[in-house]
Amino acid sequence: MEAVESDRYRRPARVLHWLIAVLVIGNIIGGFVIANVEGVDTIYNLHRSTGFLIMVLAILRLLYRLTNPPPPLPTHMPALQKFAAEVVHWALYGFMIVTPIVGWAASNAFGAQVSIYWLFELPAIVGKDEALFKSLIAAHQWLGIGFLLAILVHIGGALFHTVVQKDGILARMWPV
Repeated sequence: MEAVESDRYRRPARVLHWLIAVLVIGNIIGGFVIANVEGVDTIYNLHRSTGFLIMVLAILRLLYRLTNPPPPLPTHMPALQKFAAEVVHWALYGFMIVTPIVGWAASNAFGAQVSIYWLFELPAIVGKDEALFKSLIAAHQWLGIGFLLAILVHIGGALFHTVVQKDGILARMWPV
């Protein structure tokens, strides 16, 4: 089943969705690298910069969503599926905003400034504090794991609707 144009998300929502998706995937890969490889300062800087960019784009996407509501979910979807879709979407917004803030604070608590693509530095939101750093970096890592799990649920739902139900849900957000 193909989604009709009135059932699709508007172009700005689709562009932001896929741009953020690519950035998030890259940042998750970068996060795994910096957690497991020594001496990758450039990747740290790219990870921090991209995390901040994801947060800014997510806020823009959220503002757009609040002022341009998404098309309603299909009437054939059971209430529990609709509820699950809403929970996962709002969780993803939460992760896209909270995870970078916690990472920013962790960087500051470690004693590092957060440079955005070597163009400018963000102000410190906490002072250097080793104990705080350990707590914040653990929280950042757990948020990253939760974020990844929410992404997998989101992708799984899209694939379920595309492959099993063939109801055009994915076509609503497809970029073209």
